[in-house]
Formats: sequence, structure tokens, C-alpha cells
Amino acid sequence: MKTILLTFDTEEFDLPKEYNQEITKEAMYSIAENGLQRVMHLLKKHDIPATFFTTANFAQKFQEIIKDLAKTHELASHGFSHTIPLTPQTILQAREILNNISNKSIKGFRAPRWNIKNLTMVKQAGFLYDSSTHPIFLPHRYNNLHQKTYIHKINGLTEIPQSTLPPNFSLFWLAFKNFPLTYAKLFTKINFLKSNYTMLTFHPWEFANLEKIKIPRFIKSPDSFQLLDKLEKYIIFCKENKYKFQRVHEFLEFLEISNIV
Repeated sequence: MKTILLTFDTEEFDLPKEYNQEITKEAMYSIAENGLQRVMHLLKKHDIPATFFTTANFAQKFQEIIKDLAKTHELASHGFSHTIPLTPQTILQAREILNNISNKSIKGFRAPRWNIKNLTMVKQAGFLYDSSTHPIFLPHRYNNLHQKTYIHKINGLTEIPQSTLPPNFSLFWLAFKNFPLTYAKLFTKINFLKSNYTMLTFHPWEFANLEKIKIPRFIKSPDSFQLLDKLEKYIIFCKENKYKFQRVHEFLEFLEISNIV
């Protein structure tokens, strides 16, 4: 079974602050919410599920949207926010907030910027899987080439990495955005020669209009409907190749039942 795992890090749009650009709290949330609505519409149009790793801050701000999202898609945790440190208390509290808002048991976790040193905290908070592994070298961010590139267990916690290919290729948001669609299609086909899943990661705020935001062009362009159109073409490509779209926890449950993990 060849499975596509669409994942979205659903968070307040605080990235401009990394580039010393002022942005109001209202704009941080409204831009992210606008992009999320467009993404949800696209997924509904093509009747496919996805997994939304969501910060507790964003979920509290848009509780009705999150409740609606959780009816069809998987809601997972992205911590409390990008700025609140990951501790046993904040990880557990963020999970409880998502549990209460969605009235569902939250099974998955992804650390902001894929950056967490102690996965024991994730296990202790009651999560069944973690997706904080991105085994590539990203200049000025991290060097994770030592990380495992396949699904594995860490002290009883299932770790599912972002899909990568040697020596240093990935299909995360910056690659999908900056490389031609041919790259995404070729990456997916090659990846399925060695793996039974291909994971992509985006942020809902990427699908909003970022034209007036003063951040590097390689981060914000394409955006809005241009990026949405690119993602839709990729979805159509996957359907034509009969790849299956699944929520992360469903995919992992299938592997557990099949004794693959």
C-alpha cells in the first residue's frame, strides 16, 4: 500500500518575528486562519483526509473551526506555541486543551521546528506517536543527517519521520514551494521504491496572501491560490497513481495490525 500523509503545522503566523518584522497578534491569527479555511476547502473538494499538528494557542482562538476540522481529519499536537518552551507540563497541558476542544483523544505530537531533545516527555503526556524527525541538513537550522529515516520505536513511542531521500532531499514545505512540481512527483515515485508512505508538511499560513509580509521570497512565494493550485495538481497526480491518502494515526494503526512496526 502506497500512502500519502498530508500534514499541516497549524499555528499562529509568528515567522515574521524571526526576521525582525513587526506583526500584530490579530494578523498572526487571521493570516493562519485564512489559509486554513482554503486548505480545508481543497481537502473537502477532493474528499481526502490529512493530519493537522495544531498549537494549543491556535486551537483556543478558533475552537469551532478546530471542532469542525476534527470531524474529518486527524487533530494532533504541535505544542502550546512556537514561543513557549517544551516541558512535561506544557506538552501535557497542550494535549489536554486539544482533547477538550475536539472531544477526541489526541494521539500524535510534532515539536515546533522539529526541535525536541527529550521524547520521554511526549510518551509521558500520553501520546502514541511522534513526528518530530526531519533527517536532513537544513543550513542555518539543523543537521539531522544522523537521524533514522524509517518508522521505529523509541521507548514504546512510535517515531514517524518526514520522508527524505539521500543524500539530502525532502518534500517538506520549502522544497515543495521552491522546486517545480516535477520534483514533488519524482520524489514521491522514488520514495515509494523504498517506503510505503510519503509524508509532506505544510503550514496553513502559506496558503494565505503574504504579498505585503516582509520575509524572504523563498519562504513566501508562491503563496495563496498559486500554492493551492500547485498542491491540488499534486493531489490529482497522487490519485491518478492510486496512492492512498490517510491520517497518520490510521496509517500507523494499520502497520501495527499488520505487524510491520
